[in-house]
Amino acid sequence: MKKLKIALLCLFLVACSSPAKEDTKDTTKKEEVKDTTVSFFAVGDNLLHDTINAEAKTYGETSGRNYDYRPFYKNFEKQIQGADVAFINQETIVGGEELGISGYPNFNSPKEVASDLATTGFDLVNLASNHSLDRSSQGIINALQTFDFEKNLTVAGINDSEERKNEIATFKQKGITFSFLAYTYGTNGIIPENAYEVNYFGDERIASDVAKAKEVSDVVIVSAHWGDENAFELNDMQQHYAQVFADAGVDVVIGTHPHVVQPDTWVDGKDGHKTYVIYSLGNFLGGMLDTKNIVGSYATFDIVKDGKTDDISVKNEDVKPLVIDFHGNQNNILDERYDYTVLPLTKEYDKVASNHVLHGYEGQVVSYEELLRMWTYGTKREI
Repeated sequence: MKKLKIALLCLFLVACSSPAKEDTKDTTKKEEVKDTTVSFFAVGDNLLHDTINAEAKTYGETSGRNYDYRPFYKNFEKQIQGADVAFINQETIVGGEELGISGYPNFNSPKEVASDLATTGFDLVNLASNHSLDRSSQGIINALQTFDFEKNLTVAGINDSEERKNEIATFKQKGITFSFLAYTYGTNGIIPENAYEVNYFGDERIASDVAKAKEVSDVVIVSAHWGDENAFELNDMQQHYAQVFADAGVDVVIGTHPHVVQPDTWVDGKDGHKTYVIYSLGNFLGGMLDTKNIVGSYATFDIVKDGKTDDISVKNEDVKPLVIDFHGNQNNILDERYDYTVLPLTKEYDKVASNHVLHGYEGQVVSYEELLRMWTYGTKREI
């Protein structure tokens, strides 16, 4: 009996000391690889005429500032701030009061413009336009000092040194690095004091800039100030440089300058690369006196980085119409235009369209149907 007890005790001790059977089931969850999407919102020309500046000064008196442009953009503020990246073309040079504020034809805008664009939610600002030299070199110096103070803004198109001209403007969003390049067709015949001051179009210059940009970034965005003013049709230069950009590997081209809308399309480049080109977004804010100039576009698109391959693609591109609404006195229309605001162009606009100062001015008609007709003609899109 004693031997039996000892044997049973030994068996118990062996059982307790044996390693537990390992669970061979893999309970580790594999992390799902997700794409990264950066949303873009883009509008056209911020064209600040005298009457707009005068109204901004009035707004400033209420808000305790010299000028306040923020109320003009309030109807698009939600969309601008809702996008990861928002673009605008600053058509007029921001040289500040010391150089004399003025509208057409030699523009110069207050420094408050820069902070107001930043506060509204814009991120990318084109400064290369035909008005870049309206206040000569000092205008460029002042503008860059003002915009550089706004740390949330990335600008391109003008330079205060050779060194800056050779730099590639970059920014990051959601881990994706973007380069931002900007060019203009000309500066209204004004020759810069220094060759580096304005980025002009040129095949070799663009090829070099894009190559450098692709070395330091995942995505290349270009602002192109091109085309003929008031022309819905593309000119040869636009089509030539759209191809140059596509062949160089640019991802998106945002066109400005014509003050009217033009189509958006895809351009096939070398080695199967495709570039999304918006030829012209028209005006975003301005006081021009022809109804075709109060119709603009706002564009949305996504930059998508594939989570598995890191490939970049442009998706969900869309363009919709907007209208610049303002009132005034038709008998003194050059000096009396006010109540400026920018609105999405929808059927609802017909409720107030007849109040536009251009309705009936020189036989013009302001209505949803008429404005949409011009937008459809220019963009080749349907709503």
